[in-house]
Amino acid sequence: MIYEKIDLISEMLDATLNLKCFYIKYLDDSVEELKKIIPPIFTISEKDFNRFLNSLLDTKQNHVYFIEDFMFGNYIIICLDEKEKNYLFIGPYLLTNNHDHLLKDFKNYNISDVELDLIKKYYISMPFIGRSKITSIISVIKNNIYDEDINLKFIYKSNIKRADFIKDNSQRLSFESINHKFLEERTILENKLLVSVQSGSKVNSIRFLDKILDLYFIDDNIYSLRNCKNKLIYYNTLLSKIVQNNGVSNTYTENLFQMYMNKIEAANSINDTKNIFHNMVIDYCFAISEFNIKHFSSLVGKVINYINSNLQNNLSVNEIASLFFVSPTYLSRVFKKETGLSVIEYINKLKIKHSTFLLRDTSLPIQDIGRIIGVNDVNYFSRLFKKYMSQTPTQYRKNFK
Repeated sequence: MIYEKIDLISEMLDATLNLKCFYIKYLDDSVEELKKIIPPIFTISEKDFNRFLNSLLDTKQNHVYFIEDFMFGNYIIICLDEKEKNYLFIGPYLLTNNHDHLLKDFKNYNISDVELDLIKKYYISMPFIGRSKITSIISVIKNNIYDEDINLKFIYKSNIKRADFIKDNSQRLSFESINHKFLEERTILENKLLVSVQSGSKVNSIRFLDKILDLYFIDDNIYSLRNCKNKLIYYNTLLSKIVQNNGVSNTYTENLFQMYMNKIEAANSINDTKNIFHNMVIDYCFAISEFNIKHFSSLVGKVINYINSNLQNNLSVNEIASLFFVSPTYLSRVFKKETGLSVIEYINKLKIKHSTFLLRDTSLPIQDIGRIIGVNDVNYFSRLFKKYMSQTPTQYRKNFK
């Protein structure tokens, strides 16, 4: 039962705070596992790691230990069973989001700019957890893991001193290990982003995207701009496949993919690529949440694909029904039941979505954009746009200038 409770807490902390939570059962049998899950800060040398293990052996049941390592990483360690040596690890996290302040301590030592940049990226990959949130975390753990009301004792200590570490030249910081940990955290964030987009969740996708933007898009120079463009091309390709595999029509997906390929190559700065990445994630989330045809019947799915492929035409229910050999009444009833929209409402909604791409990413006159989506009357286009977007096309375009 305790495993299920810990798994639930771990999932909650990961989803809400990007905070890792691990359960170690029987310390003697879990040394190698422990080396994998804790940051490289504790594995600088075998001596340091053994000292860390010995400190765990001294922990007491129902005690909560707050540990800070020499790189300001913080951890919560709870001894769940003193005899069996069972522990709950939470961390690493930072108590401040002022990374430059943390880096000041290292600038006084013989550390290169490249190494400082690596440490900064490492900090960016770690969640910032304020003290009030820590109190809430401990409260959640206490209420969910323990069957009875107990008094937890809090112990604060520093495991490795920065000064001691710096003085000992034989114990140089393992930047290769930190870089490995940084890449590992980045991969985890990437996977979370892709899963969120696949679910159509804009809120979660943007949360993970913001973290990735901090990790990738740092230096504003020509070389890094090319790297950022290449990374966006990778994401554009990957996201388009995810969208396509989730039942969005090939036409819609290909148009979205090509639009972002053009925008990526036209980017002139790191800031441009950040904006493109943000809009790209939002648009792919929208595609999955709004135009996923996997859960529709064969008829409705085919109709949606047809609408996507012929959006520039003046589509009607009668025309579409005749193409699929059903009556307009039957088509209207089935389509409304499965999508929640009438055929015409769906067509108009999709037309307006396409028009937002053109308004945002081109300088085409509004009347030309109307014609491209099959609405030749500019006044009707403006009224239709305002109905779905609560603003006129002109007002919408101004927001992106």
